[in-house]
Order: sequence, then C-alpha cells, then structure tokens
Amino acid sequence: MIESEVLVSEVVGRGTVLAGRYRVLSPVVSDLEGASAWQATDQILDRPVRVRILEHGAVAPALDAARRAALVTDSRLVRVLDVGTHEGYGYVVSEQLVGPSLARLVAQEPLTADQARAVVGEAASALEVARRRGVHHLALRPSVLHVSPDGRVLVGGLALDAALLGDSGGDARSTSRADAVGLVRLLYAALTGLWPADPRTPQTPGGETLPPAPIVDGAPVAPADLVPGVPNDLDTLCVVTLGPNDDGPHSPGELVRELEPWGEIRSSVSEPATPGGAVTALFPPTGAAAPGGGVPVPHEHDARDTAPVTVQRNSVRSAFQQQDPPGANRPGTPPPATPARNRSVGAAAVESDTAAATTPLPPAPTPTPRPQAQPQPQPLPPPVPPSVQRRPVSQTTSAAPAASSVPPVAREPRPQRQPEPEPQPRDDDPFDFGDVIGADNGPPSKNRFNATALVLIVVVAVVILGVVLAFRALFSSFDPASGSADEGPEPSQSAAAPPVAEPSEGAPAEEPPAPVAAPPVIASATSIDPSDADGEHEEDVAKAFDGDPGTYWYTQTYKRDDFAGFKDAVGYVINLAEKTTVSTVTLRTNSAGGNVEVRATDAANPTAGTVLASGAFGPDTVLTLNPPTETQSLVLWITQLPTASDGAFRLEVTEIELS
Repeated sequence: MIESEVLVSEVVGRGTVLAGRYRVLSPVVSDLEGASAWQATDQILDRPVRVRILEHGAVAPALDAARRAALVTDSRLVRVLDVGTHEGYGYVVSEQLVGPSLARLVAQEPLTADQARAVVGEAASALEVARRRGVHHLALRPSVLHVSPDGRVLVGGLALDAALLGDSGGDARSTSRADAVGLVRLLYAALTGLWPADPRTPQTPGGETLPPAPIVDGAPVAPADLVPGVPNDLDTLCVVTLGPNDDGPHSPGELVRELEPWGEIRSSVSEPATPGGAVTALFPPTGAAAPGGGVPVPHEHDARDTAPVTVQRNSVRSAFQQQDPPGANRPGTPPPATPARNRSVGAAAVESDTAAATTPLPPAPTPTPRPQAQPQPQPLPPPVPPSVQRRPVSQTTSAAPAASSVPPVAREPRPQRQPEPEPQPRDDDPFDFGDVIGADNGPPSKNRFNATALVLIVVVAVVILGVVLAFRALFSSFDPASGSADEGPEPSQSAAAPPVAEPSEGAPAEEPPAPVAAPPVIASATSIDPSDADGEHEEDVAKAFDGDPGTYWYTQTYKRDDFAGFKDAVGYVINLAEKTTVSTVTLRTNSAGGNVEVRATDAANPTAGTVLASGAFGPDTVLTLNPPTETQSLVLWITQLPTASDGAFRLEVTEIELS
C-alpha cells in the first residue's frame, strides 16, 4: 500500500498537468481505498474542478461507470467532465464539490425534520432521474451528499464509487432497491446524527464517518426513540425500510412520493475557516449570542417548524414532465371579410369603373329608366363624390352630374314601379341571374356580356367533338393499320395464341406452390458487457427491432476501436418467439467498419459454438449464415467497434431483420 502511494506521488502530484489541461493543486479527503482526490483547475476554461486518480483495483470498470454517469444531466448530480488515463493511471474530472457533507452537517446536532425531508428528497429526485437513464449509485453514504452555500443539494460518486468498491450491482430491481434503502439510511443519519450501517456490508474505512446507530434485533433503533420530535411518517419509513423485511420504497421515485411535499432548504452553510474544522450547523441554535456578547439574539429560523414553507423546487416530476405543446391556447385567426360584389359583369364594366375613378366624368344624357323584374328596396348609401360613385346595372340610373366639381346632392327615394305581369320568381341566392342573362327589359347596353351565346358555342363544340369521336370508333375497323380481309388470309388460331396443353388422363395433377415460410419473429433482446453485469444501454435494446428507423440501440463511446482496452467485445442477444431456421441477419446501422460475429447460442455462453457469419458494419449489412441454422437465440458478438457519424468509435443499430 505504501509502495503504491509512493509510485502515485511520483506520477501525479502538485503541479501535474493531466491531458495538457487540468493542473493538479492540492489533495482533498477521499474515503475510498485505491482512489485519491485532488483540487485542480481547468486551464482552458479557467475554472476549478475535482480530479479522482484511480490508483489500483477495478480501474477499467470505474472509468466505464464514469462515462455512463456523464450521460445523466441533473443540477443535483455532480457532473463528470472528462475521463482518461495518465501514465498508466486512470483519472476522472468532475465539477467541484462545494459545501459541507451530510456527515459534517450533523456532526454537532441532527437536522430538523423538515430540512432532513428536503435534503434527502432532493437527493432522491436526482437519483430517480439517473435510474431512468439506467445509472445507479449503489454506494450512498454521508460523505457523498453535500449542501452548497446557496441551498442546493449535490450528490457525488454516481456509479463510480460502487465500481471502485467492486459492487457491480445486479438486475434493475435490486439496484433500484439498493439506492432506495441507501437514501433512507441518509434520512436516518440526518434525523439522528448516527449512521445505520448495513450489517452485511462493512463500513467504508477512512474519510468522514458518523457514530454507528444502536442495533436491536438486527435493525437500527427507531429515530423517534433517539431524538424527540421526529414525525411519525419519517419514523415509520425508517423502521419499515431498514427492518428485516423487504418493505418500504423500492426505487428513489417511490421514496420521493413518500417524502413530498417538502419545503425550501432555507439556510446555507459555508466551509469552516477555523483550524479545528468546526462546522456551522444547518440552523444555528435558538438564542445564539450576539456578536461581542450581550443579550442573545433570536434567530430568524426559530419558528421554522410552525408553518410549512411551499416553494417551487426541481423535483423528479418537473425533470420528466412534458412541456406545454407549442401554440397552446393561441387565439385563432379571424375569417377574412366578405368582399363587396360588383353586379356588373364583364371587362368593360371594370374598365369603365377604373376610368371613372381616375378621370372626371363628362356630361352624359339621362338614360332611359329600365323596369326591374321585382322591386328591390334598398337603403340609400351615404353620399360619395361623383367621380367614384358606382351604380348597379339592375337599378334605375340617374343623371350624372355635369362636372366633378358639383357637390353631391341628396337624392329623393325612387318610387317603386309596378311589377310586370307574371314576373319570374327570385330565390334567396345572393347571385342575381337576372342581371346577367336578361332580366332587364330595357334597351341592351353595348358593354353587357351575352352569356347565352357563349353557352351555345360551348354546347355546339361539345356536340361536334362527340360526333367526331363516334364516327372514329364506328369506322375504326376499316383502318388499314388494324388489318382487313384484303391483306391476306386470316391468321390461324394457333398463331394468335399459344396452345394450351391438355392434361392427360394418366398424368398427375400439378401440385400447388409451397407456402412461403414466415420470417423469424424477435421476441426480446439483451446486451452483454463482460466488464459490467448491467450490459451496455440495456434500456434501449428493444429499439433495434421496433420497426422505427429513427430509434436505435448503441454501445458506449470509446476512443479506440478495441474498446480502449477495457474489454474484448460486446454482445447483443436476439431471442426468437419460437425455434426457427435463420438464413440471413440484416443489420441497418449508423456506423461503418468494425467487425461482428454471429453464433447460434444464448446469453449464458455467448462465445459457444461456431461462427456462422461475420463481417463489417455498414448502412445495410447482410450476414448470410453458413449453413442456415434452426435456433431460438442468436448472439451478435462485436469484436471491433465501427466508426460513428461523429468520428467516435460506437455502434448504433437502427433495425435488425431476420429471414
């Protein structure tokens, strides 16, 4: 152990620059064996960062876990900024941890119930976000939970600490349950100032620790028996979850529902500046002495438990809720206004209206009034200048003014005329056909358009066209191109059509074609990672055969096509609905290059049996099995990573088809 520390100090120490960017400054406390922590600065972005140097142990799984943790984005999770190696040692760069840990917060006195609920509730919300991305912590303890000076909860060591401790997790249910129990242990520690360690797991040596909680009958003593004033719901939650039975929440999301609602983390804490390392409590004690002595000054948080505080918080629901759809509750566009209809038809009327609007009207004789088919009393329009006044054709016109300078004069209402004998009835149709085809009996105007003549011309043209087509169809048999009796003998029936073979009496009847076998159906799939029991992006394996080319299953991203030396290969297991003969495997990917092998085996023995097909990846990779094999599961064993569209080494499979 001493020799290893000496070797590390020779490679990484104060002033060491990692990846030509991160300058190491000073060491900080680390409670994990085989890993040291350092304060550093990012020389490119000029910001403080934290560097973890992985000295020995499960270095490759830890680096891979850090890469998976970097895919989870939440303001309450310490972000992983970079992962790499330096002279044989792995390192992980993350944002700086600010504020005291939970262990230092409760060193003097436990937190109040509402603050313990808020701190652990925010941590549970963050880990639920990570769980939905397939990443778990699995190493929760008081030293990884921090409260920043602005009242923000920070959880560090996501997935990385568990890999350094050699905990590879398990299935999705057991890992989610482990994080939920770990969060309840943090709640117990926040309420009591004692750590209810798991008796099956030895406490992690070194670092910031708390006194152990008393154990009775294999379970920690209830928090209400140790600290007065613990609410009944929190006490029951700790007793049930940390008891001998598998009760309580089974995921961080279920714990969120048990704890909510919670209020604001109302006080912030700063790192101690005194050499003794004393930590200011989350809430200063009631009646703290005023600076310089004198009468104690009541603290502003003395009545913090008298009324709940409701504030807007970033919970797990707000992290996953769907945003309001764009355009919701937008006012509709009003329909366009109905344009005024000009009853005068024809280009001549338009031209005359345009000319009247631009030039003054010359003196015109009074036209003879024309009788209407039916009186249409209408309200008089407001007076308008004579130069732009328009009159419907169907109404009786009045004499135009002699000059444009004559001011408008109010006209008397026109007397209604007696209707003609047997007038044509008019319906409520807004279009007046009488104005177009001769409802007026007055003398015709030279500017009127005669629609009857146009209709007659169209009808005559259609009749002539129909007659021509009928004659052509009738006399088409006399067309020389079609052949006639004058050109020669009529071809024989055998020449016109090939003879149909008559089946003989003794010959067997022709068998119907064999039905085409249905393609194999993929029932499920799973991924194999030799270095991690969780596989590679297990939550997305079904996207490779969901019929949607826009979704895909993908591997982790590496700097080299040989998985950067962390593993030899990655597997993808295809489970069929029933045992079927498989001839070809078609892979549609967003990657190019690499190598894949196909075997008729299962997840328990992914490299068993012979290689039935192999090849490189491409947009459409067709792997033909030699020979076609009857099986119920296939393993795609990726021995070399292809190149993705961004230049990194990663496989992205959009669709898998079998035949």
